Parts: sequence; structure tokens; C-alpha cells
Amino acid sequence: MPHTIDLVIPNTVEFNLKRGLLDLDPGVERDLIEHGTGLADQCVFWSTEKRVLLLPAGYSPAWLADVHAALGTSVPPVVSPAPRTGRLVHDLLHDDRALAALRTATGGARTVRFVSWGASPELYTLAALLRSQGQEVRLDVADPEHYWSCEYLESKQSCVDLASHIPGFRVPRGISVAGWDQLKGAVEAIGGGGGRAVVKSMYGVGGYGSAIARGGAEGTARLWQVLRREPFFGAFPLLVQDHIDHAVDCPAMDILVDGSESPRLEYSVLGVDGLRYRSLALGPGVLAPGLKERLTVLGTAVHAFVRSLGYRGWFSVDCLLGLDGELYVTEINARRTGAMHAIALAERWAADRPVIHSHDSLPLRLTDVASYTAHVRPVFKDLWARGIRAYPSTVRALTRHRPSLGVVVGAESAATAERIAGEIHRAVGAAMAAGKATAVNGDATAEDTTTDAEAPALALAKPTAAGSRS
Repeated sequence: MPHTIDLVIPNTVEFNLKRGLLDLDPGVERDLIEHGTGLADQCVFWSTEKRVLLLPAGYSPAWLADVHAALGTSVPPVVSPAPRTGRLVHDLLHDDRALAALRTATGGARTVRFVSWGASPELYTLAALLRSQGQEVRLDVADPEHYWSCEYLESKQSCVDLASHIPGFRVPRGISVAGWDQLKGAVEAIGGGGGRAVVKSMYGVGGYGSAIARGGAEGTARLWQVLRREPFFGAFPLLVQDHIDHAVDCPAMDILVDGSESPRLEYSVLGVDGLRYRSLALGPGVLAPGLKERLTVLGTAVHAFVRSLGYRGWFSVDCLLGLDGELYVTEINARRTGAMHAIALAERWAADRPVIHSHDSLPLRLTDVASYTAHVRPVFKDLWARGIRAYPSTVRALTRHRPSLGVVVGAESAATAERIAGEIHRAVGAAMAAGKATAVNGDATAEDTTTDAEAPALALAKPTAAGSRS
């Protein structure tokens, strides 16, 4: 056992649910738990060090083994607590068997280094527990006394605040409102006369919590319908901003804020549909000429300011390049993002400098039950046999009422990577249409998926190695 081991913690659900201003009903909480759990499996790409994976129950062992074999690495120990609430760390702390499995998996390491989605109260509790057992814990988030900075910087209001602290940090002009009459008036003031406004809640996920509004009676009526449907608009204040006409795709940065005064900056381009995140590309040539230099200046200034608040961890900045040539910041996130698995793969393949293209959720046909082993695995096995760097990044959503598949691809250009992702999408859809499912319940089989009862027991034993460590 090495002196230091990474504990990979995709605590996405807990992070997304710690919203004190919002009174989320049980149905919304269920949807957020399903969404966060579905993306948790991307964490298997986050670390290449000796590690233990903390995964929500219900992951596919077949998928886990296949991905590691394709990467040429062994499958690390996995700990999966019984899913009492869907909050991963909370459930771990209330599961004696899973805690014992974690102790076994990390017991020989002097230091446990957290690799988490973002700061949450449960994360600090877990760190205290491990320290009580004699292990040193290195947090990848702010120390407890600076947790306030994580909470503050995750709010969309802080994005507006930063414009007054950081030179060159430009945001669309806006009005903060505290009631329905103010909201109606602000939308008319900003979006009236044929223009458009963007209404934002203080929190959101993947573009949800933002809506485009137009002035006038018809525009206002449509806005009310959107606000009624989306729970993130359930509390004031709300922010009304100019809608910026911009290029199709949006530049973004992920910034590592740690003990170094010099930032690590990772650049990407986000593909969006309206206000909704669709895909991501990073690597050589994805940014327009000159844009990287502008982002570097901005990212360096952001790094210095948030670091001065005591913030530590990954931090992202999403931008728009307006048709007026200005660079506007539309959102900041005080956490890891969906770019993390792509960043980790780019680092793994640094010598080749590929472009990484990632889709979190490619929608699949609704006419069949999707199975990883029957429909997805054969497509990727063929790609791997041909030496193509493409991986299913998450397969939990295959059995939902709206099945989808996460895909990440590495190729010599953005166009090639996107083409491969499209071919994967079509091939999996064709396999489903051909009716090649081998199990009535799709992934809910012993072959594909752990059961809730099995998960903690499986965590006690290290899975079989798949290939050699790179």
C-alpha cells in the first residue's frame, strides 16, 4: 500500500441539494438525486494515482471493468454504501459495512487525499472520521473555516459581485429583483422593445435555473409558464440580465486553486442549445485565435481573487464571446465540472495532445430497453479493437424512462472526435432498434449492475485487475 492514496468522491448529489434558499419538493429532490447519481461514474477518470472509488450503488461492474481494460489500468477497490438517501457521503457515514470496507481499502495508507466534486458539510465530517482513525487527510476543497467562500462563490449573485473586484471581469448588465412585480418590470425594462432578457435563479444545474424572456404580454406569459415548471425559480432574489448575441459555442475555463500562486488553467469550448449545456471540447485548436490569451488574463485574475477569500479546489468560469467582440462571464462554479474527466484524459494522453470531446447525455431511442452488455459494449469493443480512444463515461441512465448515454472521445481534431461520438450514438441506437437485448430488464441484471444489498459486500474485495497499470 502506498503512503498516499486518492479517495475519489463524486458527491454531486449532496452538492446540488445544499441550497438553503430553495424549498425543493420530494419529486424535485428525486430528480436531482437521479441526475447527480447518473453523472457520478465519470469520476473513474479523475485520478490515475493509487485510488479507491466511492461509487453510488447500482454501478455496472461490466462497464467498470471494460473501461479500465481499455485504458490499460487495473480496476481499483470500490466502496458503495447502501443508498438510503441517495446522498453518497451521508449514506457512507450511516453504513457500518461500507465504512469498514473503506477502512480496509485505505488502511495501509498514511495519507488519504480527497478527490471530490465540491465542498459539502458531509465531506468535512468524513475527513474528521478518517483523521480519528490515525490517517492524515488532504482536502481538495477549502478548509472548514473558509467553507463560506465555497457557498458564496457557487451563487450566481457572486458572479455579478466579481465584476466589481476583478478588472476585465465583464458580465451582462442586469437588475436583481426581490418580488414578482419587480421581476415583471425588470424584464420589460431590459427585454422590452423587441429585445430579450435572461432570468436567472441564484442556483441551477446544467442550464436549468435560467430562462430567456421577452417583453410584452405574450413574452411575460411564456416566462410565467417556465418559472412555474422549474423549481430553481422558487425563491427570490432573481437576476434579470441582457441577452447577449454571441457565437454558437461558448469558451470556458477550469481553474485549479491550490497552494500555488500560479494558476493551472484548462480551456474548453461548451456546446449549448439555448441555455442548456450539450457537449464539451478541449485541446489544441478548439479556441478561436487570440481567445486563449484573453482567457488567460481573466483566469489569472479570477484565481488571485478567489484564492484571497480562502477558496481552494477546482473553479470554473463560463463565458460568451459577444458579437460585439467582448468577452462576457455568464456563470462561475465553485466545484469540479463535467470537464473533469476530459481534462484527466487529456493529461493522460499529453504526449499526443488530442482533442477530447465529451457528451454527458446522448439521448437514445425510446422504443426499446437499453442494456450496456447488449447494445453499448459491442460498439465500444469494436472501437477499442481499432485503437480508437472512445469510452462510455456513464451508463446508469440506460434504463430510465428517457434513456441516455455518456460518451467521451479523444481524436486528432474536434471534427473527428465529434464525428466518432455521432457514430457511437447512431450505432447504439441501431443496436437497440435491432432488438438485441439479452435481458428483459436491461441493465438490471447480475451481469451488468450491482444490487443495493451487494454493493457494500463487493466493496470488501478488490475487483479483478483488468490489464496493467499505465
